[in-house]
Amino acid sequence: MKYILAILLILFASYADIFLYRVSIVPVPPAEFLIPLFMVLFVLKYPLKDYIDILKAHTFKLLLVTLVLSVIYAVISKSTTEIIKEIIVLNIISLILYVFAVHFFRTENKKITVIVMLTAFITLAGSVWYDFFIGLPKANIDYALNLRKGGFGENPNQGSSGIKFLAFGVLLLLSKAKLSRNLIIVFMITSVFLTFSRSGVVSVILILIFGIMNNWVQEFRINAVVLFKSFFKMLITFSILYSILLVFSNVIKENFPGFTEGSAGQRIDLLLGKSNKSIIAEDTQSGGRGDLFFSYLSDFANNPIGYGTGYTSDQHFNSLNTHNYYLYMAVNYGFFALIIYLIYLGYSMKLAIRLDHFYYSVFVVLLIFEGFISHSIFYERAILVSLAFFDSQIYRKC
Repeated sequence: MKYILAILLILFASYADIFLYRVSIVPVPPAEFLIPLFMVLFVLKYPLKDYIDILKAHTFKLLLVTLVLSVIYAVISKSTTEIIKEIIVLNIISLILYVFAVHFFRTENKKITVIVMLTAFITLAGSVWYDFFIGLPKANIDYALNLRKGGFGENPNQGSSGIKFLAFGVLLLLSKAKLSRNLIIVFMITSVFLTFSRSGVVSVILILIFGIMNNWVQEFRINAVVLFKSFFKMLITFSILYSILLVFSNVIKENFPGFTEGSAGQRIDLLLGKSNKSIIAEDTQSGGRGDLFFSYLSDFANNPIGYGTGYTSDQHFNSLNTHNYYLYMAVNYGFFALIIYLIYLGYSMKLAIRLDHFYYSVFVVLLIFEGFISHSIFYERAILVSLAFFDSQIYRKC
C-alpha cells in the first residue's frame, strides 16, 4: 500500500493528477477521486495515534489557523458562495494532505523518500521539456496559445516553483553524492529557464549562492574562510551559468522563431539583459505585479481588518488575485493574519538555526521569497509536498 501512496504523492507533487484530468484520462477532478483515495489508503495504512503528534507542528498550526480564519471571515465576505466554499475546501485539503505527507516522509525509509521526491521532480521538469519541444495536449485555447511553457504545472511560474522546491528537496537527500547533485542542479537550472520565469531564475540563483556558501552540507558551515573560498566558486559557477543561458537563448531563437515574439521573446531578452525594458517596467503601468501590489496595498490600508474570504479571488471585485501571499492574507483576513504568517516564518528560521539544519533555513528563505510572487503557496501541491518533506526532516530530528 505504501507504494500506491508513493505514486499518488508523485502525481500530486508533479501536478500530473491535474494533467490526467485535463486530458480526460482520469474522468473526475483530483479533489473528488485521487485525493480522497489517498486519504482513505493513508488511514488504512497508518494508525491514527502514530501521526497525532504532527498536530503540534508549527506548519499544521498555521494551516489550521488559516482554515479557521477562512470559516470566520466567510460570515462577512461579499464573495460568491462558490468561491468561499472552494477556498474552505482547499484549506481543508491542504491541512490533511500536509499531515499525511509529513508522516509518510518521516516513517518510510530514505529509499522510498528519494524515489518520491526525485520522480516528482523529474516528472514535472520533464513535462516542461516535453511541453517546450513537442507540446502537451491542451485543455483549452488559452494554454495552446501560450508560448511560455509550464508543463504539468500549466502556469509557467507555478511550474518553475514546483521544479525548484522539489529539486531542493532532492539536493538535500543527495547532498553527499557530488555527481548526482551536480546533475540535479543542471537539470533544475535548464528546466526553470525553459519556463522563462524570472522568479524561478532568481530562486535558482539563491539556491546556488547559499549552497556554494555552505559547501552543500546539511549543517551550518559558513565562516570567513568558507566565504572567501566560496566567492571564487560562485564567480566561476555564475560565469558558466550565464554562458549556458546565452547558448540556450541562441538555440531557442534559431530553432523556434515563435519564441522570439510575445512574452516568451521578452522574457529571454530580460533574463539576458538584452531588452530595452527593465524587469520592473514590465510589472508596472500594464496591470502587472507592481500594479497589483499597490492596488491591494491601498485596499489593505483602507480596511486593515480584512474584506472576507475570497475577496481577492472574486472577479466581481478584482480582475486578478494578489500574486503576493502577504497581501493575500492581509487583504482577505486582516493584519492579524499577516502577523501570524510573519511569526510562522520567523519561528521556522529559528527552528532551522536551533537544530543546525542549513537546508531548512534556505527552504524558509525560498518560502519568504515565494510569498512575494504567489498568493497560492499552500494550494500548490509541489510546494506543499516539499514543505511536508522538509518538516519531516525537522520533526524526525526533534
